[in-house]
Amino acid sequence: MTIPIRAKQPAAEGQLLKHVIAEYKHRAQAVTCVCGWQGSTATTDGRHSEWTEHLAANRPRRG
Repeated sequence: MTIPIRAKQPAAEGQLLKHVIAEYKHRAQAVTCVCGWQGSTATTDGRHSEWTEHLAANRPRRG
């Protein structure tokens, strides 16, 4: 089962790209980000997944 979440929309010039799920495949636990990245939401340790690592790697720096 594939659930489309959001339509892909390019970020406006000068605007930060928000990383959100564009498509989720439930049984495979596969996601596609609006930036085009593809990975999994499955976790082996109950905390970290490819998706959470992708979000952390692309989080804007505070400061």
